[in-house]
Amino acid sequence: MSFSVPKGWEKDSDKLYIHNSGVRIQFMTYRAKEGWYLVPTDLDQPVLEFEPTPEGREKAFEAFGKGVLNVKTRKKAPAVAVTEPAKKRGRPARPRPEADEEEGKEGEPGDEPKDKDKDKDKEKDKDKDKDKDDEEDEEDEEDEDDDS
Repeated sequence: MSFSVPKGWEKDSDKLYIHNSGVRIQFMTYRAKEGWYLVPTDLDQPVLEFEPTPEGREKAFEAFGKGVLNVKTRKKAPAVAVTEPAKKRGRPARPRPEADEEEGKEGEPGDEPKDKDKDKDKEKDKDKDKDKDDEEDEEDEEDEDDDS
């Protein structure tokens, strides 16, 4: 008896069949048991186990066909048409932008090094932390006054 892959399924190997929805029927060891497994794409659904025989594989396909899994079909990405390279079409190659020679020079307006900006940000953060510490100290002093 010959086995043929049902419509909508793709044979990846002798032990792996993938449905266009992403569901798999796979011969593997799962939870220390070898067999054919119907593996859903939704992780909330259980993996279904079938006998480790050709009959088990066929039962897995039958179970899927009967709708034991709640499956949403996914759309395949459209095939990308392969075109000729730009040179063969006669289109000239795009010129590459040249590196700006003066890019690394300092002293131009508006081109301050980023390190200074980072230092300013660090100073602001320190000031904020200092303000928070001062506020906490004031609260502690008020609490002590209330306790006396």
